[in-house]
Amino acid sequence: MTVETKNITHWTDTKGLANHFSMKPGTIRKHRSKQTKHAFPFHKVGGNVRYNLLECEKFMELNKKEYA
Repeated sequence: MTVETKNITHWTDTKGLANHFSMKPGTIRKHRSKQTKHAFPFHKVGGNVRYNLLECEKFMELNKKEYA
């Protein structure tokens, strides 16, 4: 009997990140290119932009606004 293990990764591209946070990919690209404070942390890997979902989740949690 063989057991297959899935390769679970925390890395995604702009489209995957947009799907994860229910955003448009263009919005994420715009924030990244303009280097706004709302831009998700990203890494360039071989000329490709990649996002670590764990870092992005932490980024969202740290930038959460509390409303009264």
